[in-house]
Amino acid sequence: MHLRKTKRKSPVLKPPAFGCLRGTPAVNLTRGCLHTCVYCYARAFPETPRTEVWLYENLPEKLSEEIRRLSLRGKLPSSVTFSTASDLFQPHPEVRRLALEVLRMVLEAGLKVSFLTKGYIPDEAWALFADYSSLIYPRIGLVSVSRDYHRLFEPRTAPPPVRLTQLERLSALGLNPSVRIDPVIPGVSDREEAVEALFRRLSLVGVKEVSVSYLVLRPGVIRQMARELPAGIFRSILKYYAGQPWQKVITSAVTRLALKEVRESGYALFREVGRAYGIRVRVCGCKNPDLPFEDCIPWERDFPGKNSSHLPLFAGKVYTGKDADRFSGSGISKTS
Repeated sequence: MHLRKTKRKSPVLKPPAFGCLRGTPAVNLTRGCLHTCVYCYARAFPETPRTEVWLYENLPEKLSEEIRRLSLRGKLPSSVTFSTASDLFQPHPEVRRLALEVLRMVLEAGLKVSFLTKGYIPDEAWALFADYSSLIYPRIGLVSVSRDYHRLFEPRTAPPPVRLTQLERLSALGLNPSVRIDPVIPGVSDREEAVEALFRRLSLVGVKEVSVSYLVLRPGVIRQMARELPAGIFRSILKYYAGQPWQKVITSAVTRLALKEVRESGYALFREVGRAYGIRVRVCGCKNPDLPFEDCIPWERDFPGKNSSHLPLFAGKVYTGKDADRFSGSGISKTS
């Protein structure tokens, strides 16, 4: 994948028009993402380049001017979020340099900053986190601790042990990192043993809250997965979407959700295992329009649990380290 520098023409601080991020400006340093995860919905956008990633080299200048102008008008937002269609910490020195420059800029302006990453957080970023700890709301994307899962679905991202170490370091700084378990792959990362192995490790590094959502399928995502996954695994995933209508989810009107009963059972599993480990679980409302809406914006830490249904899947069950050690993680190798 080639990185190409380009100029951004549209505003930088542009709020997404969906769900829990509505009204919060989202900043993307690139169009496209060097991680190129198999399931990535942003890769399927018609305007996303197929063989290269565009880096907005003029983004600091545009952002500086927007902050100045909005400040003068008294309309500067209180918070921004990074990485709704790319990743803040992509594996390229030019992207890392721009990420640090822009991150420093918004923090010095006094804005709260949320970011979501599956990448390697560079050393220079940790100093910013320490200096502006009251403004940082970090989220790490982690769906599975299985090496097989990482190899097949997101091989260019930081491996799960690296992300767990980063979570531990963020917790040590008092930043209360949350984890985004997205997308859950039905039949792969929602198995009991995979969920338990993930939550056990999250609890060990100090994670107290996660948000979770299942894979949503769009035509472009289906084509990606068909090209890049082993045929047997691809077919086994598709069966969980059989007969589902195309519908509007977030901003796309051509989306298929996993079967409702599959998602409800899976979310109940995540909630119950989370409760066993003292980890709060939120279900992403944006990707589940047929379920009670839950907000997963990171700086609204206290939220009502009235939409959370706790089914007694693990009533009375206590997990131990011995249990976790016998779990394989994803079971991918059994289906490939």
